[in-house]
Amino acid sequence: MMIECRELTKTYLVEKKPVFAVDNVNLSISRGEFVVILGHSGSGKTTLLSLIGGLTTPDRGQVLVDGEENWQQSDNDLSTMRNSRIGFIFQFASLIPTLTVMENILLPMTFSLNPAGNRAMAREILAEVGLADRENSFPSQLSGGQQRRVAIARSFINQPDIILADEPTGDLDEETERDILDLFSRYNAKGTTFVVVTHNSNLAATQKGARVFSMSQGVLSAQAA
Repeated sequence: MMIECRELTKTYLVEKKPVFAVDNVNLSISRGEFVVILGHSGSGKTTLLSLIGGLTTPDRGQVLVDGEENWQQSDNDLSTMRNSRIGFIFQFASLIPTLTVMENILLPMTFSLNPAGNRAMAREILAEVGLADRENSFPSQLSGGQQRRVAIARSFINQPDIILADEPTGDLDEETERDILDLFSRYNAKGTTFVVVTHNSNLAATQKGARVFSMSQGVLSAQAA
């Protein structure tokens, strides 16, 4: 099993009362699967993605990636695993404003011990997201949707085994959304595992073979096929 969540729980204090962001979630994801988790804002899906990616520490439970528990690793080993094996697409583009598009895409390589990416690969990915002519632009010169596409390109540069995507098509027009989902499908067909959280039910409908879950008040439920 590539990703396994066991009794995963995360709470936050709201007005001195505990609120379950993630409530006793059990989830197993095999290598090469495409998993979509649907839920409204505040349902806990972003927190779950952060727990899977080793960005947030659970209050209880475990996350295992290929049998190795995230929080039993040293900080350095966990950071290396995140950088080399996981591509993150965050809810906001989070580009570095002083870096060009190309420099933003290549940034993950800076922290990689065995970088798989290079400028030629970055240009190829930029072309795939429709920004072949913007590699020397700065984020301030791009629209919100273009910045989103740069962030998506950045997530693929180290050829990760896993893509964790938080509302990846949230600010894209319909045509660009279709292009990005086609890109996801092509990478998934090559063996990349996807975990996508979204409120967009159309995203789940367009991904053939996707396993779909819903999340509400921290509780994860499998949807009927």
